[in-house]
Amino acid sequence: MTSIATCKSCGARIMWAVTSTGKKMPVDARESSRGNLTLERQPDGELLARYVEPGTGTHTSHFATCPHAAQHRGHGQGSLPGMGA
Repeated sequence: MTSIATCKSCGARIMWAVTSTGKKMPVDARESSRGNLTLERQPDGELLARYVEPGTGTHTSHFATCPHAAQHRGHGQGSLPGMGA
């Protein structure tokens, strides 16, 4: 079962997933018709997030929708496409 968490910055409902490189990523809990992620449950229970063409996925990274996302980015990291610098 997927555990729903709350974004500490904006209060949105999120789920934690891992990317193909093993990094943790917050994902909007609500499905989106404009989503660019698919989520796949792994045998260990974790959700694996895979990027797909926008509009073909079921979910969106919370980094793309959180109004406070820039506060959570580490120094020296790039931004996600469409999110600015």
